[in-house]
Parts: sequence; C-alpha cells; structure tokens
Amino acid sequence: MTKRLIAVGFGLALLLGCGRDAPADYFPLKAGQQRAMKVLTRMIAGKDTTETTEVRVVEIVRGLEDVPGMGKCWVVESPRDSGRASYSFFRKNDDGIIQLTQTSAGKPPVEMLYLALPLVKGLKWYDTKAESEMMEVTAQETVKVQAGTYPDCYVVAVKSTRGDWSMTQWLAPNVGAVKWENRAGWTDKEGTKHEMLKLAELVAFRVPRDSGK
Repeated sequence: MTKRLIAVGFGLALLLGCGRDAPADYFPLKAGQQRAMKVLTRMIAGKDTTETTEVRVVEIVRGLEDVPGMGKCWVVESPRDSGRASYSFFRKNDDGIIQLTQTSAGKPPVEMLYLALPLVKGLKWYDTKAESEMMEVTAQETVKVQAGTYPDCYVVAVKSTRGDWSMTQWLAPNVGAVKWENRAGWTDKEGTKHEMLKLAELVAFRVPRDSGK
C-alpha cells in the first residue's frame, strides 16, 4: 500500500510539473539560431522613389562568448551584401535585454536597455540615461506573416527623442521578432527631403536541436 501511495504521489507531481509552463521568451538566443525575413525597402529623395524587396537572413546567433572589452555576452551576426557582417552584443537577465556597444580601449562598453522585462501592455522605458530613444509596449495581438500565424505578440514601439526616426517590432513568444517596421526622415545639405521605410516579415526561423548555448 505504501509503495502504491508513493507511486501515485510521484505521478501527480509529474502532472502538476508538466502543467506549469515556462515563461515565454520574447528574445530567444541560442547558438546557431537563424532568422530569415522578407524585407521591403522604399527610399524617397525629393520626387524620386526607389523600392526593393528581398528575402534574406537577418540574424545568426553565434553563441555566448567572452568578447574582449565586454566580457561574456551573446554575439549576433547580421549578414550584409558587402560580405562584411555587422555584429551586435547582448546580455540577458530577468529585468531585461541589455545591448552592448564597444568603446575605445580601456573604457567599459555602453549599455542600452533594449527590452525591459517582463513585457506588459503600457510598459515604457528609455534606452539609456541620455533618453535618446523611448520604448513602449503598445499592444498585444495576433500577427500573420509568411512563416505562419503567431498569437500573443507584444508590439514594441521605439521613437527617437532627437530626430525623425521610429521603429515598431512585433515579438512572438519563444520566437522573437516576426515583423518590424522602420521609418526615418531627414533633409540633406542641398535641402532635399529624404524618407526611408523598411517593412520586414518572418519567412523562416531555425534553431538547431543540438544547440547547447
């Protein structure tokens, strides 16, 4: 009888444990992870407009590495047509996602609060103490893109406090960015007005099964 009770109790514990879902990760990072998106770019210069659309890999997570001058952080590669990729560096903790920017030798990296956590509608924060960008979680909604339909996406709006630039991201649980929109405007030295619009939607998201980092 005692053995039976122990077995029943163990089984109940397993069922209760399975019912507790892990918190959703809106900025997943795993070594080898790749994100491909369809990107539309529209450039307006005065009365001239050019537009291009391409499908490309926009993110390759290289892993958690010890980077000189910045310590241990996540390294994310953004491939470019020139062949010289750009790299971003992040740290993750329970309070948010910190983006690091390298500085001159001997100085600590600049830290920007890329994403405050946990996400909730109405949450607002600034990137740094300089308050050059303000972020706000404006909504939670279902997003349909080429890669599929993603419910419970948080909409994060970013706006520059010093110029005509803004970005909106749709972040899906355990996938991250499934859609984003980037807008900018400026006037050159000759007085010509310029506008830039980039729209992107997820085409494929791949995470290696054997990713250990």
